[in-house]
Amino acid sequence: MIRRSPFTAVDLFAGAGGLGEGFCAEGFKLIANVEMNHWACETLRTRATYRALREHRLWKRYAALFRGEIGREDVLRDRCGLHEEITSAVIEEMMSEQTMDTIINRLDRAITKSAKGKLNVLLGGPPCQPYSLAGRGRDAVRMESDGRHFLYRYYLQIIEALKPDFFILENVPGLLTARSNGQCVFEKTIDDFARLRPAYNVAPSLPELRANPRSYVLDSSRFGVPQKRTRIFLVGYRRYLKAVNCGINGVFTRIQEYALKRRSVLTVVDAIGDLPRLSPGEGADSWLASYSSAPDGVTAYQRWIRSRSPGIANHKARTHMEGDLERYRYFIEKHKNGSRRVLVTDLEKERPDLVPNHKHMDKFLDRFKVQWWERPSSTITAHIHKDGHYYIHPDISQCRSFTVREAARCQSFPDNYLFEGPRTQQFIQVGNAVPPRQAQKIAWFIKRELEAIYD
Repeated sequence: MIRRSPFTAVDLFAGAGGLGEGFCAEGFKLIANVEMNHWACETLRTRATYRALREHRLWKRYAALFRGEIGREDVLRDRCGLHEEITSAVIEEMMSEQTMDTIINRLDRAITKSAKGKLNVLLGGPPCQPYSLAGRGRDAVRMESDGRHFLYRYYLQIIEALKPDFFILENVPGLLTARSNGQCVFEKTIDDFARLRPAYNVAPSLPELRANPRSYVLDSSRFGVPQKRTRIFLVGYRRYLKAVNCGINGVFTRIQEYALKRRSVLTVVDAIGDLPRLSPGEGADSWLASYSSAPDGVTAYQRWIRSRSPGIANHKARTHMEGDLERYRYFIEKHKNGSRRVLVTDLEKERPDLVPNHKHMDKFLDRFKVQWWERPSSTITAHIHKDGHYYIHPDISQCRSFTVREAARCQSFPDNYLFEGPRTQQFIQVGNAVPPRQAQKIAWFIKRELEAIYD
């Protein structure tokens, strides 16, 4: 039997690389990432180094890099081929009219060199802030006129240039109701995708979207991720492939059916119950320590997430003002006593001395939120970089907000995924990412379709 080369993917608006990581885990070759944020690009380069060293069976060198014993340049200094491969894997550019030709030319060269000109899947999640329901609640006028509404048009431009077999676009559910200049942004998006040349079929189609828009929102907790996170996934494929394996509607229907199957969901204790205990201010932003507990004492999810990792990194607790610590203790105690939802108004009644002096308190009555051990975490968003009040650790003896590693565990990033940059940037990278485990399951369905096409 002739072994097929790996199917290929490119990730646009890549962020820290969660979507691409999921496809890599399913055996796809990630040819390139395009991202404008410098620290996210540094994270992508470190991850590209991990994949290159793993492929060349140089695990010990990555372990040394992970522990901070050597730098990325030290790892690659004597391996010029790897250095070139990793350098070309990350395109650090902001998408704009001025940069599009350069980006497309670089992607085209990378695809020609790595995949003989064939791109199977284009991935991407344009920035979702314009579609945020919370953001619109604060300033609806500004959100209506936000120019980021139309960043997906650069995605369209790259589809037409590179002609992938499939594309996958991810965004927040707020996209369904977002409007710009009086028009529904999502309907406009699907309409624009339908006009692509070469022609692509898209799921959901516009009539299906209008009939039942919420059915195209997927929840990560149904894909083996210990987090309640709902996102839209728009899937398209080139029409010449439509006769194969029921086409795109069949693929998307199978993804939906998988999400609807009854199965136990993973919880916060599955995600972080084995991590080292920290008090506020303790831990490390990079390498921290090797694992202390034996594999028999961890859950199946924890064994999976620890696999091929030297230990724990990006696990440093914030310092907190004493007033916030008092509020955390109050909310954790209420949480332990079985209160299902505790609001700032409860403080006003029981502990008025702890009511914070913040703007928009009427819009964020649940701004202090304890994560439940026995449930999936609430949605990890980039807002976690600001204060962590939505992500209070359930253990009162630790009395703090989540660390980057705890947020990454809830997002299903493996422990050997090293986030670069200052802690605030690490939080943003984790909060903006697609959960890799959810992406991997979607990749599994796309891969089955590609196998049917090319066998």
